Amino acid sequence: MKSIKNKIQKPFLTLLILIPLATLILFNLSFRIYSNATAKNELKTTIRAVEKEIKSELETDGGQPSEKKALSMARNILMALKSSHFSQGMDFYLLDRDAKPVFPSQIKLAPSQIAYLDVIKDEYLKMNQGTVYTIPVNGKKYFTIAYSLNNDDLSNLTAVFVLPADRMNKYLGAVNLILFAIMLLGILIAIYFSEKIAAHITVPITRLGVLSLQIGQGDFDVSHFNIPQDTLEFKQLYDNISIMVGRLETYDKNQKTFLQNASHELRTPLMSIQGYAEGIESGIFPDTKEAAQIIKRESIRLNELVSELLTLSRYESGTYKPQWEEVNLCHLLKDYTQRLMGLAAKSEKQLELLLPEYDVMIQTDDVILSQAVINIVSNCMRYARQKVTISLEKKGGIVSLIISDDGDGIPLNDIPFIFDRFYKGKNGNFGLGLAIAKSAAELLNGRIKAYNQEQGAVFEISF
Repeated sequence: MKSIKNKIQKPFLTLLILIPLATLILFNLSFRIYSNATAKNELKTTIRAVEKEIKSELETDGGQPSEKKALSMARNILMALKSSHFSQGMDFYLLDRDAKPVFPSQIKLAPSQIAYLDVIKDEYLKMNQGTVYTIPVNGKKYFTIAYSLNNDDLSNLTAVFVLPADRMNKYLGAVNLILFAIMLLGILIAIYFSEKIAAHITVPITRLGVLSLQIGQGDFDVSHFNIPQDTLEFKQLYDNISIMVGRLETYDKNQKTFLQNASHELRTPLMSIQGYAEGIESGIFPDTKEAAQIIKRESIRLNELVSELLTLSRYESGTYKPQWEEVNLCHLLKDYTQRLMGLAAKSEKQLELLLPEYDVMIQTDDVILSQAVINIVSNCMRYARQKVTISLEKKGGIVSLIISDDGDGIPLNDIPFIFDRFYKGKNGNFGLGLAIAKSAAELLNGRIKAYNQEQGAVFEISF
């Protein structure tokens, strides 16, 4: 597994090496093509420049011996070459039909020149006049052009102009050396800056990794962590982690409080059941029927509490996925009201349903919505004097389901906490009904709030 540092450095250095290398290769190819074309043009230009000199020499001293005339002409041509910019590195030969040099003399030839003449001795007479040929000799390349002397006395002689490629190769080698030095310097600079950039990225990430490990171990104190604030993304990440830590800490405290309250609520009916069971076993209660009724009542209470805990757990853990369907909310509320009539009769309270004259269609889950409505109505029945009202409104695309009672209302200090699990107000009871209603409403992408009206409490669910 590669580290972030390697993932940053490797492509960075790869590009830095490949791009100059590709540039170097393209430069060499382009330079060679250009230099070859330039050398050939230089030879052709040389022929044109000395052609007049050759004709002039051939037209003078007609009575001299051929060899003398050839040597004199060769010396004048060489002087003409030296006086022009074409002479740099260029060799000039005057050859007879046997490929023997008339000029320069055999004894003045260098080994490389002798090797060159040995290679072309069988070919130079076949060369087309004015055409540049590339002659390889001992691994070196020579650009060659031949010019036949058209004169009766000198018709057996050929002027050969040769331009070695060494000069261009030396120049190319010097340029390549410079480019390699630049590339090496660029790689060293890139390594240095990639180290700096990688460290600037990896150090904060390493710190955040340590921070996440600390949070996972239950330590939510992040004040001592110093994350660089000069990088926007790291600052945003750290701020988001700080927000997450705050929520996790709150959630952790709520979970602990929830477990404490849940254990207390479970312990009370269990102790009651255990006490009456032991009393029956030891014969303390002569009327076992009454003790059995208490045990039954506490068992029902315990079963309801466990059922509420499981329901709340499913809603808050995200394991329960709503079964969405488009329904007429007016018809659903009529059904819920019918199911709650028994509770209203038992509580000796009235249950009133107020619906608009038009249909209200929404996407919802019947099971979850019924849980929220029934829990809120049950809570209102507990505190209402005479009546609980269920009404439905739709304004500007917002559907509001309002459940109210005519009781004393909710104490203002309790309103912010009324949907918390096991919250008990001044005159309230421990329970999970409103916490389940809140989770159910949020699971249906709705919002729930509680407030007081002129008389009684109001619970409003908006979609």
